[in-house]
Amino acid sequence: MTQIKENTMLAVVKDFSRKGVSLEEVPPPDFSPYEVFIRVRAVGICGSDVRIFNQVAGGKKKIIIGHELAGEVADFGEKVHSFKKGDRVATSICIGCAICRYCRKGYFNLCDKLEEIGITIDGGMAEYVSVPARNVHRIPESVSLEEATLADPLACSIRGLEMVSIQKDSWVTILGPGTIGLLAVQIAKRVLRARVIVTGTREDRLALAKEFGADHVVNINQEDPVRFILDKTDGGADFAFEATGSGKALEDAFFSTKRNGSIVAMTVHKQIQINMEPVIRNELKVYGSICYNYKEFDQALDLIGKKKVNLERFTGNVFPLKEYDKAFAFAMSRQGVKTILKP
Repeated sequence: MTQIKENTMLAVVKDFSRKGVSLEEVPPPDFSPYEVFIRVRAVGICGSDVRIFNQVAGGKKKIIIGHELAGEVADFGEKVHSFKKGDRVATSICIGCAICRYCRKGYFNLCDKLEEIGITIDGGMAEYVSVPARNVHRIPESVSLEEATLADPLACSIRGLEMVSIQKDSWVTILGPGTIGLLAVQIAKRVLRARVIVTGTREDRLALAKEFGADHVVNINQEDPVRFILDKTDGGADFAFEATGSGKALEDAFFSTKRNGSIVAMTVHKQIQINMEPVIRNELKVYGSICYNYKEFDQALDLIGKKKVNLERFTGNVFPLKEYDKAFAFAMSRQGVKTILKP
């Protein structure tokens, strides 16, 4: 392991013995011969960071959170030959073992010994982070560091959409206009040329979905989303993407997707009770989608670089790292689409 000269750095740390996070001075990470040592310049606050913020789990070690990060190469191990100091880079979250049957097929997100940056091991809501070189991706010149933090949720959206074969003019329902859902709207419309319906509860987010190209939006607090979708699609959408974390939204997808249609569940990470009758009677195909792999992350950076997605609405809420508490309060208030910290 290589040790760096700095004695301490600032980092947002989660102590699982209590709710919340704190800003602490901690030793900067060492880096192995196969790792890249990154000076973090921007890091997004993800929904998973908010869940960790609120989590209390006795017995778990402290970790530095944050995985939607971008920065510059400060140093690297002796076995790393693909980067130089000063390169602008972003990192993908899933660190696979590279030897299990899933990793050998390129499914690092399904690794038997999966580690996740900022989730199970120290992450990038700090001044520095060390990451395996295979998880480090060069940022195109046309992409800002703030925009590069969106490569992670965009890659999640790409993987979910690529689980099925969406054709031009297919009807696609996106349930939930959060970050992943709004990015999925843009891919479905601008790249795949599909017709899109978005369901949600907040008028401001639904307005953004329309701005990004959605053909129809429906506020589920004001209208029955199932009836609305069945009416607009002449009997059911071809595809549905759950991006709310809500079992009710997934059930709505079951009842509003056409016979033999496909549904991708992306964010329901909990046990739920759900009516499976329409899945069986209508021979629906239901897929799970978790995170992404290197391919989708590179696709995300490429789409951002080619301006295929509009990220202006996602990069305006920026806080210095020392104002992490204000940043988390802002993120949890759901005033903006995305919140970014700058170490």
